[in-house]
Amino acid sequence: MKFIVIGGGPAGCAAAYTLTKQGHEVILFEADDAVGGRTRQIQIGNFSVGVGALFLMGGIYPRTTALLKEMGREGDLIPWGGASELMDKDNSRYPVSFVDLASYLKIPKLTFGDRVKIVLAGLKVFFSPGAKNPFDGEDLARYDRGEDLETWSRKNLGDRPYEYIIRPLFDFLYAVPPSWLSTPFPIAIIQQALKMKLSVPPKGPGQVSEWLVESSKNLKLYLSTPVEKIRQAGAGFEVEAKGETYCADGLVVATEAYTAAELMKDFISADSCRKLQDAPYTDYAHVQIGYDKNPWPDYPADIVMPVGYGEGPRSVGAMVLQSRRQPDAVPLGGEMVGVYFTTPPLEHMSDEDIIQDALAYVHRTFGKPEAEPAFIKLFHYNKGLNIAKPGAYSMLDGLRTELPKKVFLAGDYFSQAGVEAAVFSGERAANQLLKSLA
Repeated sequence: MKFIVIGGGPAGCAAAYTLTKQGHEVILFEADDAVGGRTRQIQIGNFSVGVGALFLMGGIYPRTTALLKEMGREGDLIPWGGASELMDKDNSRYPVSFVDLASYLKIPKLTFGDRVKIVLAGLKVFFSPGAKNPFDGEDLARYDRGEDLETWSRKNLGDRPYEYIIRPLFDFLYAVPPSWLSTPFPIAIIQQALKMKLSVPPKGPGQVSEWLVESSKNLKLYLSTPVEKIRQAGAGFEVEAKGETYCADGLVVATEAYTAAELMKDFISADSCRKLQDAPYTDYAHVQIGYDKNPWPDYPADIVMPVGYGEGPRSVGAMVLQSRRQPDAVPLGGEMVGVYFTTPPLEHMSDEDIIQDALAYVHRTFGKPEAEPAFIKLFHYNKGLNIAKPGAYSMLDGLRTELPKKVFLAGDYFSQAGVEAAVFSGERAANQLLKSLA
């Protein structure tokens, strides 16, 4: 049979790989000039610069890990410890481990009572029922009680643990206040945190999509080919792209939710279209600053996260020394620092404000270099990250039963932004499509 997959991010590439693995002919359309979506890399001089995703999370990424094993690529991943540091508003520094939640108990600003409360809450979470798969929207929806993460954290952990543990972690990972986030995903991650190990493909997270495409037999890949229209044609579908029409027995639409809504608006209900259009996304920005000669070769941490008890919105959620995360991203002896912004202040910042704020944070954190940067690159997206507000999981997961037969959606917006969420949804959409035609 012939299938079409629209969107060449991790979700679309996982769907295409799964379909070709069963011997089917697949056409994959990608609007950009390379696969990878928000995980791909671009070249700036001798630097390989990531447009979004930073790493894979090992033990809690079961489907990504399984597919990498299947393709013989798991051994190519480069482990990364992610040595971290919290930077307080008075410039005090507290070393922690990004992948070891217990390390946060050593933060000197926490009282003995805070630590007891954290341990008791951790035990309660660990032994409580929760989503077995943090990347399955259907599973997450069952545990969505309408509570947001800030409310849950302050109630169960206290104010100081919220400010020094929960807030910096989610400022970095999702760039929005925890009050904007539903609780099932973070609680499921906490329950599985002991399995977390960070790693990065040699050429960055976008290489996962490249490997999936390389391993897909009978795949026709069309880059720089945005799909303009989809219509039903008898028992199948017709897809228009660059003035050509392509026929398929079934579709996987693996674009962002709002793009899927636009492409399918003529043959899905107005209510389904609205749900896709209303999928919550946020403004997102990060700045990458490259140096030909590393100004901070001996800095003790790879990730620095600003913190501060009782502090209002911070513009920066984290800074990452990229040569530690992905050595091949920088020329020999060079360095690149990524400055990742939080969403709320962006509304009032120009692009120049963002760049100047990034430089100010870097100089305050690591020290001002003697040499000027080789480049400064701003990535600013109006709808850059999808987030799951209370109620979002059930709303979006309900779409699966509302679409026409032989059309399935894929994308990390069904769970929470991330490579595993995308890969899981793409593989599932492909399997559901095959099952519907069996």
